[in-house]
Amino acid sequence: MNAEKFLLPSDELEGLRTVYEVLLHAKRSYGEKTAYRQLEYNGEERSLSFAELAERVDALRAVLPEAGLAGAHFAILGETSAEWICAYLAVISGVGLCVPLDRELSVESLGRQLRLAEVEVAFVSEKYLQKAFLLLPLCPELKTLILLRGEAGGEVPCELLDMRELTEGGRKLLTIRGSAALPQPDIERGCLIIFTSGTTGANKGVLLSNRNIMASLRGSCRLLRPPASFFSILPVNHAFELHTSILGCLFYGSCVCINDELRYFIKNLRRFRPEGCCMVPMMLDTLASQLRREIRRSGKQELFEETLRRSETLRREGTDRRRELFAELLEAVGGQLRMIICGGAKLNEDSAEFLESIGIEVYNGYGITECSPVVAANSLKRIQPGSVGLPAPGLQLRIAEADENGNGEIQLRGDHVMPGYYHDPEDTALVFTEDGWFRTGDLGHMDEEGFLYLSGRLKNLIILPNGKNICPEELEESLMRKLPYILECVVTEDSRGEGLFAHIYPDREFCASEGLRSTEDIRAFVRRDIDAFNRAEPTYRRIGDFAVRETAFEKNTAQKILRYKI
Repeated sequence: MNAEKFLLPSDELEGLRTVYEVLLHAKRSYGEKTAYRQLEYNGEERSLSFAELAERVDALRAVLPEAGLAGAHFAILGETSAEWICAYLAVISGVGLCVPLDRELSVESLGRQLRLAEVEVAFVSEKYLQKAFLLLPLCPELKTLILLRGEAGGEVPCELLDMRELTEGGRKLLTIRGSAALPQPDIERGCLIIFTSGTTGANKGVLLSNRNIMASLRGSCRLLRPPASFFSILPVNHAFELHTSILGCLFYGSCVCINDELRYFIKNLRRFRPEGCCMVPMMLDTLASQLRREIRRSGKQELFEETLRRSETLRREGTDRRRELFAELLEAVGGQLRMIICGGAKLNEDSAEFLESIGIEVYNGYGITECSPVVAANSLKRIQPGSVGLPAPGLQLRIAEADENGNGEIQLRGDHVMPGYYHDPEDTALVFTEDGWFRTGDLGHMDEEGFLYLSGRLKNLIILPNGKNICPEELEESLMRKLPYILECVVTEDSRGEGLFAHIYPDREFCASEGLRSTEDIRAFVRRDIDAFNRAEPTYRRIGDFAVRETAFEKNTAQKILRYKI
């Protein structure tokens, strides 16, 4: 296998050892170029240059130790913003240990994470101050809050510092003392705790160092390069968005346009007109659905299909005119979007193929928080449909105990991989093999060119009484592809542990268009299609029974279904 031909050069990045050195590279290389565009609480847009970003980070690096916070554990609770990114970059660059929090979690869940991570200080935006105040009695070590952005207002039950005032104080310190006021990052020391998303139960604190983060960044930059303008839509507390999107754009000098709320992401695509973004599959499906609705709304379905056939003929002849032929349709999402990096769950190939057909390339990838997070991605030079791409350079990958189809557990080794879970030696020991490989718990195989394919989760594997192993994810994908009115599906064992049961959430709009009003009508319709589906499957892979859900499955903020709650 020789994947080198599919990789991008990254000589300049090879010499950078810490995230702070990436920031200095960005300051030198891009200076006054816009680094971030964001909407303020009043709806006005504000921008920040790479030089201003570096200046603010240095000011915080100078003032936080001076305020007696050297070596402290800092949480960040707030929506994605330039201020959030400044706080993150400052803390991991020699000040202390950073703990990004999922702002959508309950107070009780956040309290458990803060106690586990021994957080003493929290950066908090105005929107989440009241939630932070509720956390104080649950977290005795949390003594200080720092207002990230916005205004406090009202009575404050603890010491509340203002990031703007701290930054100004840091500027004065730097004027007096120069670089002597700045702490230096340690490449090996843990500087970040990111909590896993907990789709199978309680989540854990993944401890990462600058070495881990930089290994992941180097690997992802050999596979993908963000375009000049990038849209940040995923929660920034997740490693995928933080290290693939935010740090990748910092190195390459791409302008990051920050989405304010998920419900406005289509609207903000039109406002910012970005060329690229990171998404999870559910967002990709929403985007594809929005564009398909636009086709129907305009009454141009036949024209679209005719244009699509023309475009595909031209491409077979070596001419790509997708961006020109579908320019009017692409305007519905800003007109410039041409690249989506997708990960976090199983990709809906139908959505990806539709977007690709109109000129938006989808680069499917695979990441794990424990690996900082990039494990594999399709390369800018080659997209292999159905795969999650090539293993990230610098990361060793093996398939353990492969079956007759080549599927086995994906195991990893290299600088990407965490040293362990914070204060959890027992769980750390469970996820490493005796010879030091990280056990992902994911099942997959590789082709002759080195592309990786996922088949399911080891924990979700169903072992039937006849000894047959079933990857439910494979069946779920097949069901949703062959029965496109199924929006979401989870396959489990039946109640007797003897066969397969499908939990189905159908498209109610489609059901209504077919005259299916009652649950009984929908069930009869689905039963007919399930029977047809089963006839094409081996006996052991057939769906014995199913349930039709009234509501979508409960998900975490990365939009992964919480299977353990089903």
